[in-house]
Amino acid sequence: MPQSSSPFSTLSPRVLAQVAAAALVASAGTAYGQCDPVTNYGGPNTMAVGSLPNGVGVGDANNDGNLDLATGNFFGGDGSLIIGNGDGTFAPAIQIPMVAVGDTSGVGVQDAAIGDFNGDGWGDLAFTVNSGDLGNPGLAIVMNDGAGNFPGLPTFISFATQPRGLALVDIDQDGTLDIIYSDRDLLTLFIARGNGDGTFTVDDTTLAAGGPTGVAVSDFNGDGWLDVACSLVFDGAVAIFLNDGAGNLAESSRVAADGPEGIAAGDFNNDGFADLVIPHLNGDEAQFFMNNGNGTFGAKQVINTGAGSLPIAVGSSDANGDGFDDIFLSEFLNAAVQVHLSNGDGTFAAPNSFPAGQRTRDIAFGDFNNDGADDLAAANGATAGTATVILNNCGGAAACTGDIADDFGNLGADGMVSFGDFLALLGLLGPCPGGAPGCTGDIADDFGNLGGDGMVSFGDFLALLGLLGPCP
Repeated sequence: MPQSSSPFSTLSPRVLAQVAAAALVASAGTAYGQCDPVTNYGGPNTMAVGSLPNGVGVGDANNDGNLDLATGNFFGGDGSLIIGNGDGTFAPAIQIPMVAVGDTSGVGVQDAAIGDFNGDGWGDLAFTVNSGDLGNPGLAIVMNDGAGNFPGLPTFISFATQPRGLALVDIDQDGTLDIIYSDRDLLTLFIARGNGDGTFTVDDTTLAAGGPTGVAVSDFNGDGWLDVACSLVFDGAVAIFLNDGAGNLAESSRVAADGPEGIAAGDFNNDGFADLVIPHLNGDEAQFFMNNGNGTFGAKQVINTGAGSLPIAVGSSDANGDGFDDIFLSEFLNAAVQVHLSNGDGTFAAPNSFPAGQRTRDIAFGDFNNDGADDLAAANGATAGTATVILNNCGGAAACTGDIADDFGNLGADGMVSFGDFLALLGLLGPCPGGAPGCTGDIADDFGNLGGDGMVSFGDFLALLGLLGPCP
């Protein structure tokens, strides 16, 4: 059956998962896979990487459909790539050098990311670096050879003295990945615009006065364009940079925050707009700002993390499958990560902690064992550096992804329609033929009989949302 564009065709898998979770909350009263947040995380799987990893990125570097990890190693002066096996285990780390063997140039690698920069389907690598010896490059780009290998040395682009935040996004909606990174001392947000062939054109005109560090990317004002929130450590503030609809950023507003460096965006009240959370390292707290729905943010709310917790790394993900993003914060000296579950109204339950790596400096999320739940990855910034993956056992998609034959064509087979059917339907969505009004109610034609009008349409999607139930 031919596929064509739909309202969901450009959404990322993470966004699609959020849509599904929201639908389940609305239709079934309990979300797919919802489970006990105290017991849902397994023990840490800790793997050796380079010295003092400051950042961790997630993506598919070898085009096998499984998520991999990359770290930026500050003391090691290199990056590490860890290939995922798809079951939550990983191969030993591969070191990605920044300079040739024998070159004594000092290089400090801050952060890492994985993305396809030339459209060949293979994940390439980006690292933020600082090195006076190399003329202070800002970004190191290492291209995949098309077989999952990275044989060449990086191409250094842009400029930086103290690079901090890093994000891969299509900021100008031209179909190619761009790179956004901040430089604390140069007071600048850099945009390296992808040319689609693995090269970049750097725009360094976005002033971010106040010491820009962490960056978070989302559509904060609902206009369909990605915006950037940036923590300003010198000014004690978070600045919101709105997209002008052509891929350019300009500061539109600020909120005051204490000791801001890290930052994360997430929809913690499920209203469709991303909120912000910023750790206050010396205050043993996190600061939460709810989006007003227009790219401005409400008054600061303080979330206590406990005496001596020293929260430094922050992230957001749905920990327990209820459709609301939750807040994750590392306890820097305690080898633990806290999860603060959202109550769905902009407030949070008391935290639960689980073991993680020593001195966690950065966290990221991805489904490393393909069970439908976001797992956690951490860069642990000790001299003998490690990366840690902690599996979220709230998953269960594997038990539901194969039941299209049971449910999608026959609701009586297990008594309910499940998340696997939702995913299957997303892959089959097609337009209404000729704009026929029958598409809004053609569940009888398509949902039970795909041959009814030759395609599955948006009306079937809406009908399925009303029938979704949890995995049996």
